[in-house]
Amino acid sequence: MTDISFVGLSEHHVDSCWQLYRDLANHYEHPIGGNWTREKIAEEIREHFGLAACQSDGEVEAFCLYRQYPERKEIMLVATRPRYHRTGAMRSLIRSLLENISADESVWLEVHAGNLPAIGLYESLGFELSGERPGYYSDGGKALVYQFKRLR
Repeated sequence: MTDISFVGLSEHHVDSCWQLYRDLANHYEHPIGGNWTREKIAEEIREHFGLAACQSDGEVEAFCLYRQYPERKEIMLVATRPRYHRTGAMRSLIRSLLENISADESVWLEVHAGNLPAIGLYESLGFELSGERPGYYSDGGKALVYQFKRLR
């Protein structure tokens, strides 16, 4: 990952995140996230939180949108440009999020049951399967619900 820095997302990242999401949605056989729009991504960035791996010119190569609740964070959407798959960009973003939770917090996320690379990443970071949501995705696929809790 040369010339990559990690930054908090702001409104000036919306177009780059939207383009990355659209490119990625066309890349995978399984749906990613829900029916995200540019406006929905902008709202998440404006009203909640996000981290990004950016090039020196500000282009977003990977991002993670999440919400903060009193005792948990919930990852809403993650995306990585295909050319940055398996470079550690998403692992680093999620690890940064996990390193900054308190002992009483947990982190939740959902993933398409067919997205085996993502499942492998989450499990390698210490997420544990905590439930399923049958028929959750637009293709009828189930969502696997994962949770991370810091060891006390």
